[in-house]
Amino acid sequence: MRRFVDLALYVLLCVVWGSTWLFIKVGYGGLGPFNVAAIRFFMAGAVFVALVPLLGARWPHGRREWFVVAWVGLVLFALDYGLIYWAEQVLESGLTAILFATLPLITIFFAHAYLPGDRLTVRKLAGTVLAFGGVVALFGDHVRIDPSETLPMLAVVASAVCAAGAGVVTKRHARQLHPAALNAPAMLVGAVALTGASLAAGDGFALPRDGATWWAVTYLALAGSVLTFLVYFTLLKTWSVTSLSFISVFTPAVALVLGFVFLGEQPTALTAVGATLILAGVALAVSRPQAPGFRPRAS
Repeated sequence: MRRFVDLALYVLLCVVWGSTWLFIKVGYGGLGPFNVAAIRFFMAGAVFVALVPLLGARWPHGRREWFVVAWVGLVLFALDYGLIYWAEQVLESGLTAILFATLPLITIFFAHAYLPGDRLTVRKLAGTVLAFGGVVALFGDHVRIDPSETLPMLAVVASAVCAAGAGVVTKRHARQLHPAALNAPAMLVGAVALTGASLAAGDGFALPRDGATWWAVTYLALAGSVLTFLVYFTLLKTWSVTSLSFISVFTPAVALVLGFVFLGEQPTALTAVGATLILAGVALAVSRPQAPGFRPRAS
């Protein structure tokens, strides 16, 4: 039963995060990228502050836990999302999805270096490369690469590096910290840092002026941040950080499905090839060869 619930939560993360690329793209509302990202995490952080006592969680204490809070706030919520919001101003969502799908490739090396028990193997590397090839195939027939957009493209890859770094540090050092108690101060730290970046960039800080932007930011704050990061950091306590990083190769497929259902976008032959490669690659990467007579223990 627990495995079924965890799998359902994993699918939920793929679906919600698969939709957030579009909401980020349409949710600037004339505001600077760091400004609108800061509003998202101020809102989400405030909700988490209210959730901490409701869930009976304790606030972080000790140098190690506050280090993790600061690390996640600055590296994940400020740097990772700041770079994504900045880059998506000019990049197509399909190209952004391909670039961020490098996350599992980066994560497996970070995990090998920093997490005992999450070692790099030929099987894991081959599966990760295969899954990434599937993401490329999904968008291969209509992605346009403009050399003038090199810096935004590098920014998305850098955001994946930040996400991987935040994941492995949290996995190793925050096992005893409740996800709500981690997210509440970390998101507020990230929001403050993003506000500083917006001021430094000359965009200032302002609230959205139209209802559509408020709807987009609210969705990103509640569904794309509160719900997802509560689930993500809960799963991270029992799942490997590598397994969770594969969400980034499923979310582009989800985005295509949403485009087919709501926008009438038609899949191509490459879509089927890409989806097959993603499923095969993830299955190869997360499975373990079973020796004769060996029975794996439940984690």
